[in-house]
Amino acid sequence: MSAPQPQTPHPDLATGDAVLDTYAAALAGGDVPLLGHLVLYSVFDGAVTRDDLESWFAELGLDPDLLPPPLRPVDAYERITGPEGVRYTYPLDDPIATGRDGSRRRRKTSELGRSAVLMVRPVRRDGDRIVRHIVREVRDEKKTRLHYDTHLGTVTFHRDNNAATDGAGTLHIEPDHQAIAQLPDAEQATVHKMIASLTTSYQRRCTYLTGDKLRALVRRYVEDLSAIRVRPTGGVYFVHRQYSPALAALRELVARFGTGSHLVRVPLPDQEEMREMIINAFTTKAKDDLDRLAKDIAAAQHAGRTTDVKRLYDRFAALQKTTDEHAALLSTSLDDTTSALQLVKLQLGSLLATADDDA
Repeated sequence: MSAPQPQTPHPDLATGDAVLDTYAAALAGGDVPLLGHLVLYSVFDGAVTRDDLESWFAELGLDPDLLPPPLRPVDAYERITGPEGVRYTYPLDDPIATGRDGSRRRRKTSELGRSAVLMVRPVRRDGDRIVRHIVREVRDEKKTRLHYDTHLGTVTFHRDNNAATDGAGTLHIEPDHQAIAQLPDAEQATVHKMIASLTTSYQRRCTYLTGDKLRALVRRYVEDLSAIRVRPTGGVYFVHRQYSPALAALRELVARFGTGSHLVRVPLPDQEEMREMIINAFTTKAKDDLDRLAKDIAAAQHAGRTTDVKRLYDRFAALQKTTDEHAALLSTSLDDTTSALQLVKLQLGSLLATADDDA
């Protein structure tokens, strides 16, 4: 039997690839007018400190005003002990159980199909400390009946009110050894594992920025470049060509976040179809924002909340500024959005007149 012969690409495909490569090179070389870039990014947890970011921003010429605030120990504590914090869930369906005296016994049918959840619940807080307890919640199979061991340990944040920085303090975890000893050996090990996880999670959050914080940083920086959301749910943005140097620096920054983190810039040629796509994306978003603003103005008028005038006007001014800026960048007239802005401006004027009358 003869060996299979290597397949050659279809002539049309080969030609298409060559055209794309040539076109990409032309865009990169400035031979084809560039409208801007589509921007996509993915950011994962890494080992990035606030000091790392500050150093990289300076090296890459990024705007230091867009640096995230310093990490606060109190925020780390609130996160690891909050609703989305450290918790362990495990089944209690082993038909053979170990009794508190160490003896082995077969579980009753009513004890099967249950699960346990280890979590942290708030107890109290004041100016000196925040106190929360580690609790064990047991649920039956239908999750209709709950049983609690309300205190397997205490997780306390001691505030340092004399520190120069806000939110300073220390974490202290005190296991309730007597209560933990009443559990089967396997569950005791799980409780101690959770306590260790609380400690390591707290230390990590006090040292490194999480993936969520890094994603928020990238999103804020991209949006500060007058970005337009091409996809309503976010994640894909258009950035005008005038911000290409800043976008290149941001791409290098994201590459330093760690394995898997990256920012991709897809060049868009300055063609009518591409402009139409970007303009439609902007006008759709602007219309939604203006509709929400109009409803909020109407609600304020109906309720007589004239104190809301400044906040509502600031939102209007920001939308007007964004519209003017994008109209200039895209060299076009955003007539529909401008008309909607005028209607909202009339509503604001009516609300302002009401406020003057009240005064």
